[in-house]
Amino acid sequence: MTVFRLLQSALAAALILGGVTARAEVQKFLNPCPGQQLCPSFRLIMTPPDGWVLDAQATRENNVQMMVPKGKTFANAEPLIYVQVFYHRDKQQTLDDFARVSNERWLAASAKAKITELPAIARTNGKEGFLRFAYENPGNAQQAYEMGAFGIDDDKDGNEFVLDVVMTANGKKALERAEKDYAAFLKAH
Repeated sequence: MTVFRLLQSALAAALILGGVTARAEVQKFLNPCPGQQLCPSFRLIMTPPDGWVLDAQATRENNVQMMVPKGKTFANAEPLIYVQVFYHRDKQQTLDDFARVSNERWLAASAKAKITELPAIARTNGKEGFLRFAYENPGNAQQAYEMGAFGIDDDKDGNEFVLDVVMTANGKKALERAEKDYAAFLKAH
């Protein structure tokens, strides 16, 4: 057996064993930031919904995980899904509180906007379900219509994080077309 074959076998065994053991859902990174410091950022270990891909360039440029329909890019996708991950410092703050504060901030920035609470989505991983909301701001040139979901996850060290998973578009019809994919993503994560 060649060295290449041995390495290939070892990698395959590691992948199989890795699939059996529990793994963290959130990864931590340190990135350069102003003042010659390192700033933490967080990403969800995720699988895009069927028919969607991660836009690596847009993810890197925006420091937010961006998913687009296959064959599209961040520049021409309608709709797109993005995932933001926040460290949950204040364990006294419930997910409901986090969502309320986030929604208040959104309304303060867009006085004519409207937020509608949607039914929560249960997750297949046994974690607390996602709280969901519909956002309408038709006067806004970008992100006029959105669906947002808030959930809790953790990393391998037991640190807690809040997930903000948003599907955004300039028109309601685009959101409606992709709603099933968005819901499947939430259920799986």
